[in-house]
Amino acid sequence: MHKTRRYRDLFLILLIPMLSQASHPPHHPKIHSHNDYWQSVPFYQAYAQQVSSIEADIFHQDGLLLVGHDLEDLDSAYTLKKLYLDPIVEQFIKNGGRVWPDSEQTLILMIDIKSPTEPVLSCIIGILHEHRPVFDTSLDPNAIRVVITGNVPKPEDFDNYPPTIFFDGTLDHPYSPDQLERIAMISLPFYKYTRWKGEGAMNESEKIAVQQAIDQAHEMNKPIRFWASPDNETAWNTLHQMGVDFINTDNVERCTEFFRKQR
Repeated sequence: MHKTRRYRDLFLILLIPMLSQASHPPHHPKIHSHNDYWQSVPFYQAYAQQVSSIEADIFHQDGLLLVGHDLEDLDSAYTLKKLYLDPIVEQFIKNGGRVWPDSEQTLILMIDIKSPTEPVLSCIIGILHEHRPVFDTSLDPNAIRVVITGNVPKPEDFDNYPPTIFFDGTLDHPYSPDQLERIAMISLPFYKYTRWKGEGAMNESEKIAVQQAIDQAHEMNKPIRFWASPDNETAWNTLHQMGVDFINTDNVERCTEFFRKQR
């Protein structure tokens, strides 16, 4: 994550022609850039691939929302605002109220709260409110949808937060209809259903368990994502064929290219 301004500027120079020449991105499957801050150029690398969802882990430390996987990774220079919110706002305004130029595709910013839910979530909401037209889908359907994962508030507390904030869901909770409206997707640990490593065929009984989870999410009218899933072409294709909506990957460029070739 410690990258120089020079590398960032060079990447942006290369990014502009890539976006102008890009064909319409695939709607199925949707690519989820997991732990995006581990990319060589956080946000922009996934943005260049026109992914559907970008995830960042955050901690609350010394009044700042810092991006990183573990406490020892944190650097006060790498805040949620600097790495993600500011670039998103810049692109949205530059593109005339859209995430990408000449595209109706929308974007999810998934924020994984590693610290206690409060005061982190209230801090996030305060920052988002400064740019409400960019992050409020009730004002603009093209706005970025912010989804909270990790230390998510209890479903009965969802109403304590503005409807511009959505939440990551699970199959373990019987959501009320109102609570379900605040769920953006169902995210499940892959290892809960199978130990398959993305090589060869999945064990039939485990495949049935995975398929049942997919079907259950779809019965709730929610898209599904598995985290900690194998991250290779065999796994991406298998999960896509089974109906997984968001393909979780740390290899954004490879994954996106793989599915582009399938079109």
